[in-house]
This record gives sequence, C-alpha cells and structure tokens, in this order.
Amino acid sequence: MTSSGNDSRADPSEVRTLAAELALTGPLTIERIAGHLGLSSRTLQRHLADQGASLRAIVEESRLEVARVLLCKTDLTVQEIAARSGYRTPSGFARAFVRWAGLPPRAWRNANREPDRQ
Repeated sequence: MTSSGNDSRADPSEVRTLAAELALTGPLTIERIAGHLGLSSRTLQRHLADQGASLRAIVEESRLEVARVLLCKTDLTVQEIAARSGYRTPSGFARAFVRWAGLPPRAWRNANREPDRQ
C-alpha cells in the first residue's frame, strides 16, 4: 500500500459528484461509493479524512440533495423520496431533512415547489 496521501479517486468534490449520481440509481452506501472508486471503504474514509472531509457527511449531503431535487421536481410521495434517497424509514429521512433544511420535507416542498415541473 502506498502512502500518497492524496489519491485522486478520493477527491471530496469528485466523491460528492459520484455519490449524487449513485443516489439516483440505488441505495447510497459507503461501500458502494468505495467500490466504484476501486478502494476499500476504510481507505476511502482515510483519504477523505486526510483532506478534512467525512465520507459519512458526503453521503448524507448527497442523499439530501437528491431528495431536495425530487421534492422540487416530482410528485413522488415523501415515502418514495425517502426510499429513493436511501433512507430505511420515512421518519429517519424526515429527521435528517429537518436537520439539513430546517423544515419537514412536505413544508419544504410547499415553500420551494417548482411551478413548471413535468
């Protein structure tokens, strides 16, 4: 194992981009992100920590960003959005969303609804 300390596969902005893409295609897990980068989850976490980033925080930010887009642009139920965002339960999703956005998902949707969504 080399100790390059700055594996380009573990660039926080690239990991965020990958996490957002993966969140749209299935459950978003640390193992899934690491696998797509050809790293173990521990190695990816270590490389990100060396750069002051947290994989867990990146995963949560990506899930909530996907949820934000789905709330604005679709008529999916909050339960469907919770599942697509990788949350096991709608209540877990709602708690995380309130921490992130300051409002419950339905209230946030009503305040931020995109009028011309398809």
